[in-house]
Amino acid sequence: MRKFLLATDGSEGSNKAAYFLLDLVREIGEFEITVIHAINIRKEIYNYPMLIDVPEAEKIIQQQAGELIDETALIFENEGIQVKKLALDGDPGHEIVKYAKQNDMNQIIMGTRGLGNITGLVLGSVSQKVIHLAANPVTLVRS
Repeated sequence: MRKFLLATDGSEGSNKAAYFLLDLVREIGEFEITVIHAINIRKEIYNYPMLIDVPEAEKIIQQQAGELIDETALIFENEGIQVKKLALDGDPGHEIVKYAKQNDMNQIIMGTRGLGNITGLVLGSVSQKVIHLAANPVTLVRS
C-alpha cells in the first residue's frame, strides 16, 4: 500500500497539490492519504491582538487549522476517498518531515508556495525546508 502525506496550508498551491494527488490515486489500487497542516502556534499568536487571552488564541488557531484540513480533505471525501486528518504544532517544515519519517510515508506532496508574506519566491520556505530535510520523495505542485 502506498502512503501519501499531503501538506496543506489552504493556499492555491496546496489546493492544486490536492487535486494532483487525487488524479494520482485514481490510478493506484491501495493507498492511504494523510492530510496534514503544521503551524507554529507560539509564532501565530503574535498575529492576534494583545488583549486576547493566550489559551483563547491557541484555541482559535487550532480550530482554524481543523477547518483548513477539513476543507482540503473534502476534495477527496467528495470522491468517496477517506483520508486521515492531522494538525501539528511546531515548525511546519520540521513537523512535516518528522511525521513522514515516523509514519513511513512513501511520498510527500505539497504546493511550491504557501501563504507566506514574501512574494516572488519560486519556492516557499516550508517547501524548501521539506526538500532539504526529507528522506522521502517530495513532489511539489506549482501554484
